Amino acid sequence: MNSIEQKIDLSFGQLSVQFYGDKQKPMMICLHGWLDNSASLECLATLLKDDFYLLLVDLPGHGKSDPLPKGAEYYIWQYIEVLHELFQHSDVIGDTPEIPLHLLGHSLGGIVASLYAGTYPERVASVVMLDSLGPAATPADQTPSQLAKGIADKQREGSALRLFPTVDEALVARKKSSPAMSDKALLPIVMRNLCDREGADGKAGFSWRTDKRLRYVSKVRLTEEQIQAFYSAITVPVLVVFAEQGIIPKAWQTQRLPYFSNILAVTVLGHHHFHCEENNAVDIAAVIKRFYEH
Repeated sequence: MNSIEQKIDLSFGQLSVQFYGDKQKPMMICLHGWLDNSASLECLATLLKDDFYLLLVDLPGHGKSDPLPKGAEYYIWQYIEVLHELFQHSDVIGDTPEIPLHLLGHSLGGIVASLYAGTYPERVASVVMLDSLGPAATPADQTPSQLAKGIADKQREGSALRLFPTVDEALVARKKSSPAMSDKALLPIVMRNLCDREGADGKAGFSWRTDKRLRYVSKVRLTEEQIQAFYSAITVPVLVVFAEQGIIPKAWQTQRLPYFSNILAVTVLGHHHFHCEENNAVDIAAVIKRFYEH
């Protein structure tokens, strides 16, 4: 992999990151999807490290990063706040805080990257979104019912922590939520998300690192008008790479692509986690490199 692992101290706790490439190259911040971690971006990073200095982030509550403090909620804007603090850290920006950063994100990571670019356009040089086009929206008149759903979901009795005797059994369990992924592509994500644990019977095994609060239904969502406001505020070039067998509804593409003032949308072969598969990652990397050549 040729990456350098580091823990960065932020106000919420420690953020785990991986650096790839040459510090003299333009910096690109890479953000993974929901319940994934930075290992999902390693395949693509190896293809881009000659062109960029890449920082792969485990978002809070994912991978090897700390969870948010007790009582905190994993709202989308919380990630934006964490990123903004990260982008002021000397281990990331060095002595050049004025240089805007390139952002790349898959799914949830693409949502965070794009909303950050709308919030702080002066801090961003470009945005690449991989099978991502913004969060699910809730009409304003449905806000009360959405809040009720979120509260009910948080207060329901949770299931006991699952213990896996082997890594293979954890892989099988994780694949149920991503059946299209190959074992080779999924295994690094699984490995980064496991920790050693002892069961009630004293037997050793593995459990997920991910914070269980990540699975709660959101109490509040942005409206479509708010999403449009964020995307209309983005002033830098945006590349959206859709997966042919991805999850982004055609209705979203028709409605949201016009929100951006400078956008290129491309579709390549593959499923939602197409960037984790070697063959698809080669195609995606080629699209990204062409995007930055123009």
